[in-house]
Amino acid sequence: MIKFQLPDSRSMERALKNDPQGLAQLFVQRGLDFEEKGDLVQAIDDYDTALRISPGNAQVLYRQGLAFSKKGDLDRAISNFDEALRADAGFVDALFARGCAWANKCRFDLAIEDYDAILCLDPSNLQAMNSRKNIPGNEFLAVA
Repeated sequence: MIKFQLPDSRSMERALKNDPQGLAQLFVQRGLDFEEKGDLVQAIDDYDTALRISPGNAQVLYRQGLAFSKKGDLDRAISNFDEALRADAGFVDALFARGCAWANKCRFDLAIEDYDAILCLDPSNLQAMNSRKNIPGNEFLAVA
């Protein structure tokens, strides 16, 4: 299982800039707390609330996608990552998380596409390089 790093509070603050009262941030923080405790259902609910306050927020969509992924609901996770990427096409963490979800679904072709997209944005991204290299049957393929 791949571990994901939680966003620091400064990047989360920037992501929620359309929330001047900070209400969405409160729900995101509580969602992160629930997620750390393993209560993924409550975390997802809090992320839903944050999204109602700050619709289309790529960071919140990403966090919710991670929670769905941890819960084992890869289709909903991928849907969230897709939506986060529509909001921010260069969101490397969302690309990586979606690539991992595709790999977990054994859709290695789509996982490779996401890892390659990361490498186009950041050719030195070791996480994407290693994940791409570790795809079954892909050990000897060169990065496109």
